Amino acid sequence: MGQSVCGCSKPSKEHLAPRKLSEKEVRFLLERTSYDRAEIDEWHSQFLKDSPDGKLNKKMFLKQYKKFNPNGKPEKLCEHVFRAFDADHNGFIDFNEFLISISLTSTDFNYKKKLEWVFSLYDIDANGSIDKNEFKTIIEAIYKVLDVKQRHSFKSVEQSANDLFQQIDTDKSKTISLDEFIKACTREKYLLELLAPSV
Repeated sequence: MGQSVCGCSKPSKEHLAPRKLSEKEVRFLLERTSYDRAEIDEWHSQFLKDSPDGKLNKKMFLKQYKKFNPNGKPEKLCEHVFRAFDADHNGFIDFNEFLISISLTSTDFNYKKKLEWVFSLYDIDANGSIDKNEFKTIIEAIYKVLDVKQRHSFKSVEQSANDLFQQIDTDKSKTISLDEFIKACTREKYLLELLAPSV
């Protein structure tokens, strides 16, 4: 059996049928999410209804994401959100990856971890820093998801991305480090809402 991101045993290929979470998996999720045991079981049951083999692929992820954002064009943003959820980069989101990411994005359970997750969303090449192109790519994707009427009240994507980038890049290195990102979003709480509105 292989190991999942959490170090828990992954089911073998012949054991991909829906199953109950092990006590070890539940404890792992209790420590890393804001959910209690009953909520974890409920999320797990729903996850298995949507992904009976325990794996959520990009196509299904986009389908589910569109349910929550029916008016926008979420394809580009979904690609990046999927990448950030897929912590082991195997092309699928397993239940642990899913629930940890949902917990990070939907609550302030661990604000620093949430900021680290959002940083990983913007750090497209996973090199530990965000350059202007990566930053603009994600901002553009977010704008496409937002309601058209809302978009017209904002500055141009390019100008918004440049202004926000300059505000966060305090050392003027033309890249944003994780430390700069966390400090900026901690200092100016509204930044997180701008950078990841209901991602």
